[in-house]
Amino acid sequence: MALFRRRRRDDDDRTPARPADPDEALTFLGAEDAQRVRALVRDAFARRGIEVTVYVDHVVDDSGRQFGLWNVAAACHQDDRGRSAWADVVDQHVGRVLASMDAPDPFDGLTPEQARQRTYARLYERDGIPDLTGFPHREFAPGLVEMIALDLPDAVVVYNEERAEAFGGAELLRTWGRETLRREPVERHERIDLPDGGWFDVLLGSSVHTASRALLMPSLAAEVSGEEAGRHGWLLSVPNRQQVVWHLVRDISVLPSLQAMAGFASAGFSDSPGPLSPHVYWWDGTAYQQLTRIDDDGALAIVVEADFQAVLEELARDA
Repeated sequence: MALFRRRRRDDDDRTPARPADPDEALTFLGAEDAQRVRALVRDAFARRGIEVTVYVDHVVDDSGRQFGLWNVAAACHQDDRGRSAWADVVDQHVGRVLASMDAPDPFDGLTPEQARQRTYARLYERDGIPDLTGFPHREFAPGLVEMIALDLPDAVVVYNEERAEAFGGAELLRTWGRETLRREPVERHERIDLPDGGWFDVLLGSSVHTASRALLMPSLAAEVSGEEAGRHGWLLSVPNRQQVVWHLVRDISVLPSLQAMAGFASAGFSDSPGPLSPHVYWWDGTAYQQLTRIDDDGALAIVVEADFQAVLEELARDA
């Protein structure tokens, strides 16, 4: 379990791991710290002669370009130098973002074979994308969308509809993207055994495409843990872009497994860059159903609808 231990932040000049007053959008920061990050972002753009309008989770410049705040806030949150370094962290982040936008079009001169080798199917948090218009996408699970991305040495660029059509269309690119995911190495796999008989598997990696391998379930579980899914499906969570968590539903151990996965997913979503979802999902044979929710007071709750309840009752009888 040491693999998942997060650094303590005991210094008075360091951000607490779990704020007492979480911000409404940047939930791993307290409200005051989140406002400070927003102000630093506005100032960093202003120093470059760009006026931005600040919203809770993104900023918009005069030309309509939108810039998300989650990753820059997470970079501040995780910087061990503390709050005194935040201005530098934000300034560097804004500089990198603007430089990437001013760089030459990465699709210019790209051959189909080059595109095939660099194209990935990739999961994104739906709420983290202000506008999906003009970009091929489809819902993977509630709150998560599958898009098509071109991997570059310094960035990942999402295909819009025009670029997708130029390379054969979204369906062909999605096929290429999943083939590329299958070639990703298994960097780290752990089976977490719980004291009350539950368990779940975790795949971790430094690649920004690790979590997107959830698109390959259930073959991912067969490849990594050597286990095939049964007729009751599986539980799945993708807290952030570098983690995939699953439990193959076979018996009543699904109950403690679900409880533990819910806590794990919530923590992984709240304190990591590249967040995807704090929720646990169940594959019901045709689609993913969301089994958790965040209450108005911020507490995590498990929600059991009729289909999953029927599975639990059957497993309880078998036990």
